[in-house]
Amino acid sequence: MLSEVAIAGIYVPPFFFYACVAVPLYWLARAVMARSGLLRRVWHPALFEFAVSLALVSLLILTL
Repeated sequence: MLSEVAIAGIYVPPFFFYACVAVPLYWLARAVMARSGLLRRVWHPALFEFAVSLALVSLLILTL
């Protein structure tokens, strides 16, 4: 079960750590999508990128 982590007396939710791990993965995925031309083919690139970032965080939460 996920529980808060105390850092210097401040309780941090586990989602914060998952989001911090997902950011570099998202940057890598975004670079791959930009180079492959996928971002030019989707209807709304910003919405698509947001969905990819949510999918990455969700996968991290489910697997770790």
